[in-house]
Amino acid sequence: MKKFLSMKNVIIAISFTVALLLVKDNMNIVWQILSTIASILSPFLIGFLFAYILNFPYKFFYTKAFGKISAKREPLQKLKKPLSLVCTYLIVVALIVLIIEIVVPQIATNVVNLIDNMPAYFKNATQYINEFFDWTNGTFHTDFSLNDAMNQLFNEMTELLTFSNITSTAGGATQFIFDMLSNTTSGVYNFVMGVVISVYFLAEKERLCRQVKRIAVAFIPMKWLPKVYEVVDITDTKCGRFLVGDILDAAFVGLLTFITMSIFHLPYAALIGVLIGVSNIIPFFGPFIGGIPSAFILLLVSPKDMIIFVIILVIIQQFDGNLFKPKIIGNQVGLSSFWVLFSVVVGGALFGMIGFILGTPIYAVIYSLVGKKVNNSISKKGKIAQEALDFEVLNYAKIEQEQKKIREQKEKQQKAKFMKFIMGDKAVENENEENKNNDLDKETKSDDSSNFKNSNNTKNK
Repeated sequence: MKKFLSMKNVIIAISFTVALLLVKDNMNIVWQILSTIASILSPFLIGFLFAYILNFPYKFFYTKAFGKISAKREPLQKLKKPLSLVCTYLIVVALIVLIIEIVVPQIATNVVNLIDNMPAYFKNATQYINEFFDWTNGTFHTDFSLNDAMNQLFNEMTELLTFSNITSTAGGATQFIFDMLSNTTSGVYNFVMGVVISVYFLAEKERLCRQVKRIAVAFIPMKWLPKVYEVVDITDTKCGRFLVGDILDAAFVGLLTFITMSIFHLPYAALIGVLIGVSNIIPFFGPFIGGIPSAFILLLVSPKDMIIFVIILVIIQQFDGNLFKPKIIGNQVGLSSFWVLFSVVVGGALFGMIGFILGTPIYAVIYSLVGKKVNNSISKKGKIAQEALDFEVLNYAKIEQEQKKIREQKEKQQKAKFMKFIMGDKAVENENEENKNNDLDKETKSDDSSNFKNSNNTKNK
């Protein structure tokens, strides 16, 4: 109690409270400062992400491919790291060049064809809508008309196109274009710098990890270090392997979609394959985000092509969810479908696209830590907690007695600490003597009652 009420702890608590109040009253300024810091550190964050993903092939080259280099020859031993780095980045560059050479021209051709054929697709869509309105009018005796709807839409757009609206729209469009160019330039800069920084991260990862460990050991209390190491290990297992496995799975699904669509001679196979692959990185909602616009594009071409595509997509997603993804990722997440949905929705609402992608593995870390804490708490409570979990053998009276004993023990401990804090060691000695006297009184009473029972039994005999 003295330790808790020390002047140092009181000052820390007051300072922390004042800091929270200042943050609450100046939240906009704090958010601007955090945004500025994040924008400055963006290249390092991107570089760390690239290095973290590329660390898996780097470890393969370092331990497997060049791991047999003789340790007796120091010049050859020193070449392990440079050779591993060069091979890792050569593979990445080769994959990027392959995508640019094969996929990008087909995507560009698909986009150009889609723009050229858009008037014909718009005409087909108008015909489909007219047929749908005719069927609706004939079936439900309504009076829908596409021409009336288009005329009403045209009139509303004409009313909106006043001078003030056009001026404000032009100003907004100019600002939007300027912001887009600025964001594109900064994005390209951050990407290039991130690639360069990732090389330094991989080359210096042992030294950086050792420095981080030294800082952790220096400033974190020793009793907390095992828990910190546990959190880092679980985060690496859940987030790292899930992220790398999810990227590989998404690339595989996109390639399989492209090949299957090409076999069935469906249009825009390359464009849709890339769209399906990229969107498949997002758990749960990814197939819908990529599949709905792809199905709409094929619907404009031909309803038959759309139906074939939907069947192909459903079959691929079933194979991916039940066969491919468990083989590639394994059981790294350990979440049910409900918690995956929960993590994606909450992560996307809080952090946007990054939350959609990283929400599931981060929540898996929290879920794992909380689950371990729950299991430890239940095991500490012993057999009575296990019986409380089993509703068929639940014993309310026994649980109540156990809880009463636990409460009495805690009350005695708190009373002893309080008396020791106020009166010193004498109060503890007096309390121990009282407890001994109480125990002796209980023993004498129990002996008297047993002697009385024995005398009654002899009289009865």
